[in-house]
Amino acid sequence: MKLLYIHQHYEENQGATRSYELSKRFLENGAEVVMISGQGDSHITEEGLVVKSTQTAYNQKMSKMRRIVAFIHFFLWSIILGIREKNIDKIYVTSTPLTVGLVGLILSKWKRKPFIFEVRDVWPDIPIQLGYIRNIWMIRILKWLEMRIYKAATHIIVLSEGMRQNLLKKKIPASKVTVAENFSNQSLVQKSDGQQLEDVFLRRWMEDKFVVVHPGTIGFVNGVNYLIACAQRLENKDSVHFLLIGEGSEKQKMQAQIKEKRLSNIRILDAKSKKETLQIASRCQMGTMLVKNERILWDNSANKFFDFLACGLPVVLNYQGWQKQVLEDSGAGKGFAHKDVEAYCDYIAHLATDQQSWHQAHQASKRLAEEYDVDKIANRIWRVITNGRGISGETLD
Repeated sequence: MKLLYIHQHYEENQGATRSYELSKRFLENGAEVVMISGQGDSHITEEGLVVKSTQTAYNQKMSKMRRIVAFIHFFLWSIILGIREKNIDKIYVTSTPLTVGLVGLILSKWKRKPFIFEVRDVWPDIPIQLGYIRNIWMIRILKWLEMRIYKAATHIIVLSEGMRQNLLKKKIPASKVTVAENFSNQSLVQKSDGQQLEDVFLRRWMEDKFVVVHPGTIGFVNGVNYLIACAQRLENKDSVHFLLIGEGSEKQKMQAQIKEKRLSNIRILDAKSKKETLQIASRCQMGTMLVKNERILWDNSANKFFDFLACGLPVVLNYQGWQKQVLEDSGAGKGFAHKDVEAYCDYIAHLATDQQSWHQAHQASKRLAEEYDVDKIANRIWRVITNGRGISGETLD
């Protein structure tokens, strides 16, 4: 089977490697996979994945207008590249943005082949509820487009139960929706074990400290400036440090605040490769995930959550939702109301000083990683691709 895989923000070595890891396993199952990517150069990976790039300029620091131009550029060129690709059997499209789903719809009609739509974030709900899109006519057009894509897709993959419930409320049949979360790649973590960090200053800064790590985008939606308030509150706890790894629109502002407040217990590193990020994270003691105080963001299924589990890190959240439930049911961490900074910090301080409690959460995190193993998730999606459907819309094991 020849699979045309479309992902504008495809990456092999940075944080969002889901499509790369899935493609490797599809190749192992005998498929021929062609990836249409927005970034980097066209190439063939050592596993045999053919990557064809539209070379669309894009980064997190771009203005709203420049991002729109990037989406249009990828939209047009991905259709052209898709049309040129011969003898494809199925099309697998992963969002965001929502316009990528329209690419899949158009190519599906042109090629007369089925397409599967993977929803990583429920658009346009998120930008509408966050106030990025306010024009009533634009909202109506985007919602119409969303439903048109859902109806045209052979099957829909969502990354959390919350996303599935969102689609069911929109009258999408349960039999058409399958949950396949992001995954824990424990083998990738194991490869970094025993390797010493090259950054000598970082090694010294982390030495004998309880380090809470947050890798990934440092943007408005992520609300990571929350950690500045936490660093201030825990400044008297010399053993607790906060480490951020990544880029984003809020990074410079955060760095300025850290300098202004003279906080020595919080540090921001530039974005690293996936391997380097896991190497650093596996030497930390806790992972954290943060979002703005908006209900729609609770349904996320970010890579970092599963990377923490792969590293065996207890996890603390500043929001509610399915991840809070999973963590607390398993004992691998806790979630708190966004406004409850004190309880969030108290939990960190508790694990930092109670070795037994930390060890129990550490073991629970490692057990939870097995439930989200990369091969299990990949097999679940492969069954959808080959069968054309899930099992009554429920997760496949």
